[in-house]
Amino acid sequence: MTDHIAHGTLVTIEAEHEEAARHRAAAERGDAPLLPSERLWGFWEFTYANSALAIATWAFLIGGAIGLFVGPKEGIAAIVIGNIVGVVLTALATTTMSGRYGVEQFVALRSQFGYNGSRVVYVLAVVVLTMGWLAVLAMMFGRSIDGLMALSAGEAANPTGIKMIIAAVGAILVTWFIVARGPTSIKFFNMVVSPALVILMVVMLYLILSHHSFGELLAMPALSPPFEDKTLNFIVAVEVNLAAGFSWWPYIGNLARLTKNERTAFWPNILGIFGAAALGEIVGLLAAVALGESDPTIWMTKIAGPVIGIIALLFVAFANMTSMANILYTSIVGLRQVGTASVRAISWGTVLFLFCLIPLGLVVVYPQMYDGFFIFLVWTSALNSALAGIGIVDYFFLRGQKLDMRSLHGPQENGPYRFWGGFNPIGLFALAVGCIVYVAVFNPQTLASLPAFKYLTASLPACVAAGAVHYVLTRLFARGRGWGQYP
Repeated sequence: MTDHIAHGTLVTIEAEHEEAARHRAAAERGDAPLLPSERLWGFWEFTYANSALAIATWAFLIGGAIGLFVGPKEGIAAIVIGNIVGVVLTALATTTMSGRYGVEQFVALRSQFGYNGSRVVYVLAVVVLTMGWLAVLAMMFGRSIDGLMALSAGEAANPTGIKMIIAAVGAILVTWFIVARGPTSIKFFNMVVSPALVILMVVMLYLILSHHSFGELLAMPALSPPFEDKTLNFIVAVEVNLAAGFSWWPYIGNLARLTKNERTAFWPNILGIFGAAALGEIVGLLAAVALGESDPTIWMTKIAGPVIGIIALLFVAFANMTSMANILYTSIVGLRQVGTASVRAISWGTVLFLFCLIPLGLVVVYPQMYDGFFIFLVWTSALNSALAGIGIVDYFFLRGQKLDMRSLHGPQENGPYRFWGGFNPIGLFALAVGCIVYVAVFNPQTLASLPAFKYLTASLPACVAAGAVHYVLTRLFARGRGWGQYP
């Protein structure tokens, strides 16, 4: 009898362990909220993760682009202003609710756009943008490797050649392998790479200052200012950095759900995302104006000779891979939530690989996409700034920071976040208004702008307009129709 009882107890314990393991796996992949005991990152670990996400060649490239519009003195101001405003607004809209509830970002979006509306937002903000980012980052990796090999052999680099393509394809495949092993492997990768890349940025800054005094650098002019009006050039530079700050919207919410509490989810974005990105942009800006070249795979080889150039290119190449791993993980976590049952039934590794197919194709057939980086970045702010405005208004002002986890994760067809056929027409209309306001104020393709742009930028009016429309229409219509469980 005792043996039977003991055997039954062991079976029960094993079943409980198996159930706990299944819950942890589901929570890691966004199928359930993460409990505080299941979250991986404290303050400094999340700061490292954010630094790894922000430290990439894109920061150097953005800094180089700023050097086209303004000199270092105005450029540093534009980098600080644009990034801090964009990062803070984006973090308020995404990381606070993910950190408090451990909820996956696009599950939480059901409260703003409906369960079908969140799918629309996912396609616009993640599928299109993340696939583009993966391809661009992979091409940056490929150009770094191509430049490294050319520097080692004493040859001229070929930024769109076969070596670049092979290296870029390899970067995507290695990223797939890392993310397929889960967030623990991403955490290890971040902890190793991030501090080394911060050191690299400091070394690059030191090497630049060893050739030119800081006063000389500040006095240097812009490389190719598009307007005679210096104020307008400065505001364009601020807008580019606002776009850079808002560009984290699709990614940092799902990283924040791995943090231990709400404060840990928010404040590391200031140190990690803003601090690391601003440092990288400033280095890129100073190097661009000092050397007359915005591409980091070129100016790194000119600063201090081939040896340091090779080391720098190698580190920058792997920095891109850490960013690729972070954005791929957060994107697939979201895809499993907004996708249909057949999508969720696909294994984690398989859905990761399928998501990588389009970036792989872009790398092979359209390597020139890399050259459209600047325009691509600024266009994203038309969407991301509006999403940030809606997120802040909905979570803080309309809901008082309260979300119903059972309703968000339960059956949606008859739940309180059903809205109208799974779509919240108010949220989607507000999003459209924000995008229209952005493009009306500033056209990223042509740099044409309204007079108001010179004083307001385009991202901030789009953010405010989307949030205001969402607030007013929700107060007027949503509560009376029983939409969205608004208090």
